[in-house]
Amino acid sequence: MFTSRLICIMLLFATACVQAATPEIPADKAVIEFPSKLGTVTFAHEAHAGLKNVECKTCHHTYPDKSPEIHDCRDCHTTDAKDAPKTKEAFHLRCQGCHKYTVESGEKAGPVKKCKLCHVKPSK
Repeated sequence: MFTSRLICIMLLFATACVQAATPEIPADKAVIEFPSKLGTVTFAHEAHAGLKNVECKTCHHTYPDKSPEIHDCRDCHTTDAKDAPKTKEAFHLRCQGCHKYTVESGEKAGPVKKCKLCHVKPSK
C-alpha cells in the first residue's frame, strides 16, 4: 500500500517536472507554416518544444540587438544577409541536421532526404 502511494506520488512529480520544463508556445505559433517554391513546410512547433535534448535556443539562438524576445527567422536570415545563412540554408541545416542526428542515435525523427515529405504542394 505504501509502495503504491509512493509510486503514484513519484509519477505525479515526474509529470509535473516534465510539464514545467516544456516551454509555453503561443497558440498562434503551435503550428507554423513556411511557404516555399517546392511547397509549404508545416512545422509542429508545439510538438518539438518538449523533445529531450532540445532547448528553445537551439533554433531561437542569437539576435544582433540582444533583445530577449523571439524574432522571426526572416528578420536575420534574409537573401541579402551577410552574417547569417539564408533562411533556406538555416532551416535545412537545423531541421535536417537534427533529424539526421536523432535517427543516427537510434530514435525516430522527421524526414532527412525526401524533400516532398516536408515540402507539400496543395492538392489540385
